[in-house]
Amino acid sequence: ATSAPKPTAAPTQKPTQAPTQKPTVQQTTASNQENLSGKFVFTTYGWGHGVGMSQEGAISMAKNGSDYKKIIAAYFPGTTVKADNAMPQTVKYGGVEYGLIEYLCKTSYREMGNGAPKEAIKAQIVAVYTFAKTYNFDVDSSRHAFSASWAYEGTATHKACLELFGMKSADDEPKAVYVDYNGQPAFTCYFASSAGKTASASSVWGGSYPYLCGGTSSPETVDVAELKISSEEMKELILDYDKNIVLSDNPSEWISVVSHDGAYSSSIGYASVVRVGNKEMRGNRFRSDVCDYRLRSHCFTVKFVPD
Repeated sequence: ATSAPKPTAAPTQKPTQAPTQKPTVQQTTASNQENLSGKFVFTTYGWGHGVGMSQEGAISMAKNGSDYKKIIAAYFPGTTVKADNAMPQTVKYGGVEYGLIEYLCKTSYREMGNGAPKEAIKAQIVAVYTFAKTYNFDVDSSRHAFSASWAYEGTATHKACLELFGMKSADDEPKAVYVDYNGQPAFTCYFASSAGKTASASSVWGGSYPYLCGGTSSPETVDVAELKISSEEMKELILDYDKNIVLSDNPSEWISVVSHDGAYSSSIGYASVVRVGNKEMRGNRFRSDVCDYRLRSHCFTVKFVPD
């Protein structure tokens, strides 16, 4: 899935759901809190940053009869799909130049796979194309996945791409389409699967886009996973991130969800603010920079279980 957007000016807009001021941490008390050891048990909901298009949601929508335009409209409300009159012949990815169709197929395959319904693949291709367009078709390899060695010609992804661009064969001139918002290419970020609803860009990265305000219901089955991290390792992760964070002697006090958007339920959502020791940070920052993406998403609950 795509990484955080490059810095850009964008209108500030509040998330569609007010943060729920209800910590989802379960505190543990112990008679001896000195050097208490144990493990943190995280339960995550969804997979990825939660902003923009859910790939599993797009697959579910396609299976239920939605075409790629309906999928794009659902996850990027207020945008339109337009023909691109400034379409390039090639795209540079990670400093290497690829033909346009090759780039789109190899990226879409690595991001969504070749077995998804055709309309979901088309939605993924449009999102990839638009994303590359925001970077003037010169994309750093850290921005999204790519399968350089995949033999794409003749595959379902290749056929979907040709159909999307009005081509009967690879020799035809492609007619690319992209997602537009007020005359500019939209930031068409995407992720693996949602926690029931999408998250707002403002709560995840601090920037805000009118079409990425979160709260969009996504039809897939929510992926629920559990991760256990020992108190010793958790302390190491926290202090590696910021050695100035102050942690108490009781690990049950180290981590709490201060606010969330209620994406999964009234008591569980994408964490807007997480408190770690004496420091507060965005939930996605905790997932990425403290936990090194070991958490599938920043929609989580956490409890400390002493040994």
